[in-house]
Amino acid sequence: MTNIRATVVIPTFDHGPLISLAVDSALRQSVPVEVFIIGDGVPEAHKPFLHELAAREPRVRFFDHPKSSGRGERYRDAALAHAQGEIVCYLCDRDLWLPDHVAQLLALLQGADFAHSLPLHVRDGQVLFFPLDLAHPAYRSQVLRRGNRVPLSCAGHTLSFYRTMPEGWSDTPPGLPTDWHMFRKFLFRPECRCASGVLPTAITFPSPPRKDWPPQARMSELQAWQERIVDPVQRQALVLQLLQMAIKARDQELAAYLGRI
Repeated sequence: MTNIRATVVIPTFDHGPLISLAVDSALRQSVPVEVFIIGDGVPEAHKPFLHELAAREPRVRFFDHPKSSGRGERYRDAALAHAQGEIVCYLCDRDLWLPDHVAQLLALLQGADFAHSLPLHVRDGQVLFFPLDLAHPAYRSQVLRRGNRVPLSCAGHTLSFYRTMPEGWSDTPPGLPTDWHMFRKFLFRPECRCASGVLPTAITFPSPPRKDWPPQARMSELQAWQERIVDPVQRQALVLQLLQMAIKARDQELAAYLGRI
């Protein structure tokens, strides 16, 4: 592979066939990528598909590991030693990207070390937004001290900055979310330049609200969204709809804040 612009890291444990749609959305990116699937105790029944995918698609590598005590954080760090991309982007094995997600992060990271697309979750039939501007000290402090507002599938960073860090992905202390623990390592460094994107290019589907869903229901949900993403006309309409909703969410959060002061 030549001219790889980004390394896509997809951690996976037990979401089964959902990962096929996530990987497909990564391979549809408008810029060249390599895809690292980081297995953390993948059930034996699911491994043949991942091995076959890596065998037929030269852009995909499957790193098969036994179940760790956490979320396989150290497996991610070890895989990044082999990364060839200018930047690293993360994709959960049950989320989807629009085709220009990586291109947007590449543009943001021309002047930053850590960046993200518009943060959002699809939950209970609604889209929830998390207004954020990490270039603003107040928002940066909020994420550092109060909690994460950047879903993993929205985040990316330069590989060069990652390799300067004293510690990359590592075991997460009890009680802390894994992604937040890693992202704070970037934000705690004063020299880390951050950028927040305003375009909705990553669609995230958190698992806790769907823990009682049968597998086919989760697959059907992703397939319906994938149809909207793949078709150019539907995708354009989707982006406009999400932007309008995000502006309203931002205004509502601002109004609530002003009402408290």
